[in-house]
Amino acid sequence: LYSPDILEYVSGPELATGGEGIIKLSDSVSSSTRNTRRYSLRFKAVSTGESTVTLRETPELYEFEEGYLMSVSVNEMVVNTDGLPDNLPQDDSLCIVVLGYQLNADGSMKDELTGRLTTALKCAGQYPNAYVLCTGGGTASLNPGVTEAGQMGEWLLNNGLEKERLIVEDKSLTTAENAINSYGILRNDYPQVNSIAMVSSSYHVPWGSLLFETTILNNVSETQSPEIHVISGCGYPVENDVYKESDEIVRRETCGMLQLIGRNERASQFYQDYGSGNKPPL
Repeated sequence: LYSPDILEYVSGPELATGGEGIIKLSDSVSSSTRNTRRYSLRFKAVSTGESTVTLRETPELYEFEEGYLMSVSVNEMVVNTDGLPDNLPQDDSLCIVVLGYQLNADGSMKDELTGRLTTALKCAGQYPNAYVLCTGGGTASLNPGVTEAGQMGEWLLNNGLEKERLIVEDKSLTTAENAINSYGILRNDYPQVNSIAMVSSSYHVPWGSLLFETTILNNVSETQSPEIHVISGCGYPVENDVYKESDEIVRRETCGMLQLIGRNERASQFYQDYGSGNKPPL
């Protein structure tokens, strides 16, 4: 279920049917060697506002004729494009994480990154006690001393953000590294933070949230680290034709997941395999 006045269903697997607020997945294929499914549904924002893409609220277990069981995991995601909801923590347990975007060759920021920062500044105004973490490393080919996060932080300070609220992570070059490095900073230096609100381009917020949440769950299970959860997000409204018309987001999500489990060489191979063509960097 979703709000058709905010979102338009673009594409999905052949077994997905419907539209105008309801998408039905009819999967009757079963196999005794495969008991999980993954589907990719693409939506685009058609107006500014908030929409909840809702699946069932509790997992269900189905038993097929062959006798094996398949659990169906479920979740819900809220897509905000006009600010954060008003029910988030009002103290410094909240951190607004702003994901970077590749700089121009000379180190200046592209319009899309400025748009993300404008969105982040609005969110910071909604929650004046929250920290704001900018994440992104050196991606300017002709100016290696400049970083995404450094430029982002300077822009935010010049536009009114208080210095004591700003956190800079300037080493990461991928969304997966954004997640790993940002979580490390929050865990070690800001132990009071237990909630994250993600800010990026509208098409990038779900992907970034997935990688951050996965990073945190991995750390919690392996090291008993404190839990921090992505509880909301806000996207700078932008339509990206490359990701809308291809499976590029799924490919990049795969690379990110490979990085999170330590398969860096394999992730690098994915980037090389699919790095050609006019694909905007993240």
